Amino acid sequence: MASYKYGIVHDRVKTLLNKRSLHEAFRLIRNQLKSYPDHMLSDRLDKLEETYKYMIHYLVEGYSDSHRDELLISLIEDLHIVNDAILRNSILPDSRDIYSATKRFGNIKNASFASRFETYREAYSKSLLAASSACDTEYQKLADDALAELFDYVWTMFGAPEEEYRRLTASLSEPDLPFSYKAQMISALMMGCLSYYDRNAFHSLIDIYENDICQKLSARALVAIMLVVAANPDRIKNDARLKARLSLWQDSIIHYRRLREVLMNLIRTRDTERISSKMQNEVLPELMKLRPEIINKFKNLSEEADLEMFDANPEWEEILNKNGLGDKLKELTEMQLEGGDVMMLAFSNLKSFPFFNNVSNWFLPFSTTHSEILTISKEFAAFGDLLDMEGVMCDSDKFSFAFSLSKMPESQRSMLTERMSGQMEQLKEAMSERKLKSSVPEFDSEVTRYVRDIYRFFKLFRKKNDFHDPFLRPVDFRSLPFLNDVLADMEIVNLVGEFYFKRGYYSEALPMLMLIDKEHPNDNLLWEKIGYCHNALNDIDEAIKWYKKAELLNPDSLWLIKKLAVCYRLRGKFNDAAEYYAKALESSPDNYSLLMSAGNCLLESGNIKEAIANYYHADYIRPDQPGSWRAIAWAEFMNGNKEKSLAYYEKLLTSDKHSANDNLNAGHLYYLTGNLKKAVACYKSCASDKDFGIKKLEEAIQQDIDQIENAGGNRQDLNLLLDKVKYEL
Repeated sequence: MASYKYGIVHDRVKTLLNKRSLHEAFRLIRNQLKSYPDHMLSDRLDKLEETYKYMIHYLVEGYSDSHRDELLISLIEDLHIVNDAILRNSILPDSRDIYSATKRFGNIKNASFASRFETYREAYSKSLLAASSACDTEYQKLADDALAELFDYVWTMFGAPEEEYRRLTASLSEPDLPFSYKAQMISALMMGCLSYYDRNAFHSLIDIYENDICQKLSARALVAIMLVVAANPDRIKNDARLKARLSLWQDSIIHYRRLREVLMNLIRTRDTERISSKMQNEVLPELMKLRPEIINKFKNLSEEADLEMFDANPEWEEILNKNGLGDKLKELTEMQLEGGDVMMLAFSNLKSFPFFNNVSNWFLPFSTTHSEILTISKEFAAFGDLLDMEGVMCDSDKFSFAFSLSKMPESQRSMLTERMSGQMEQLKEAMSERKLKSSVPEFDSEVTRYVRDIYRFFKLFRKKNDFHDPFLRPVDFRSLPFLNDVLADMEIVNLVGEFYFKRGYYSEALPMLMLIDKEHPNDNLLWEKIGYCHNALNDIDEAIKWYKKAELLNPDSLWLIKKLAVCYRLRGKFNDAAEYYAKALESSPDNYSLLMSAGNCLLESGNIKEAIANYYHADYIRPDQPGSWRAIAWAEFMNGNKEKSLAYYEKLLTSDKHSANDNLNAGHLYYLTGNLKKAVACYKSCASDKDFGIKKLEEAIQQDIDQIENAGGNRQDLNLLLDKVKYEL
């Protein structure tokens, strides 16, 4: 409850600091320090307020100071840190969240970064000496545990002295330390900044990236930097020191290309849930339905038959194309080739191993020397090539795969090994081709893997609700302080806009397309896309506006004509809609769907005779469709041709495709033509329908009464017929 109370004050202080109302912010922070005493924070606050008072004094006395704005921004950032520290202090004692529990456990040990680092270095050295000996697993476990503890410390070291961050950054340049250590320190810094933004930690990430120790570490550091900037734009945009550093990236093609790769990988995560949903709800159920048929096909093959012959069998393609499954599989393949994460669903159920109870293990680079892998290495020896191959699986998925194999019976592992051995060469070829397409394959591959590891943590970790998910909203590169200047290129806008549009994320695609329109006016295809976005977002008036612009440059586009027809129909402008449907029919005069839509608009606009002509034409084209029968029946009734109308309703009622509404309308016609017994029978069938009932029947007749009276009926007769129906029910 106390933490909730301070949470309100914390937000109030943030607002004051953003408004630069520092006097009130100092007062509120000082009051909170009375409830959560911390001598170091109190001393820091005193020094900050003293500096602030001196700054005001020199201003009033008329002293000029070119660094005053920079000093003020630095003061505000320091106050943010104090404010965050008090919030954390209010949460730590009682909170059950995993960050607080980890920090409490670390406080018990009361060790610095330097001491923990030396413990890890010593354990790592011993594990190298013990490698291949009988006790290699024991010493490797000590090193792994020491690294996990170091991760936890760095993750929760918010507010630590700047010297500790400098020491950490420097350690990543030591050549004798493994990649796993360096990668884990980057992840820990990122996780810390996502929990509580720490300027020193963020500068460390930038230092690591700019040191460019190796492509893989640079990739991880830049991913972390972009996620931290996206999560803390207000804190970062006013930091003069950060501005000075990040502005230097602006004219570098290397920084631009790398940032573009990171951005596109983060944006592609927007599609991961859709890919997983498509696989789970569309592809897998259809495959399960086809399973018996596939098994029967296999039964027809002799045991000695070459199974590859079945892959080329046209019958196989025929089976897959049932219910559009072949198209869905092709779409998923296309998504994968474009960088889509099709592995998420497959591995989402394999994250329940105890290994994944630790936060640090989700970001750990896969290694066959890890203590938990060493104990089971024999079980997946045959899959060494697959696990070592870059770009096939992200690191956490490799751990999942290894643990799953260790739980498999030997017979299943052997069968899986046999089936996959033939595909390994194909995978290697595919990955080689992908590398050839990239100018820096090592950087790009690491970005993809690392983004997927991070995404899996925030979506699948057992206590994921303890964290703010950076993937809840897509990254808007235009709102990233300083990085947006580096990414200010139309190539990025085109890439992002095309991705969102192609994947159906129209609210995100629209602003990108509007930016492109400013740079490239008079592009009718672009106007069509903008119109389509508005159309999909149900902003029909804007859709019409952009479709009409596109029509000026491409008046014969059948696609545009049909879109305008639909939009006008949705807006209730049936005359305009009918006009466009007529244009569409000029290009496709025997199109059943267009004929029916045109007829509907003509009917709504009062042009009954032309509507009937379209309906009869549609019925001629496809005489087996109840939709055209129903339309003709109603239109003929509206036109006063009761006998013709009744003939089509009778045609409907004798088919197996009639509905309760067909019985209702047929009842009207039987009544108006004097066949009251059949009218009662139709009304009775209507009332007996489980989705209709007597009450709905009464309401429906009441709605139609004006048209019935205009056709010669009267209310009294209908009331009597309704009572007859009630007696017979």
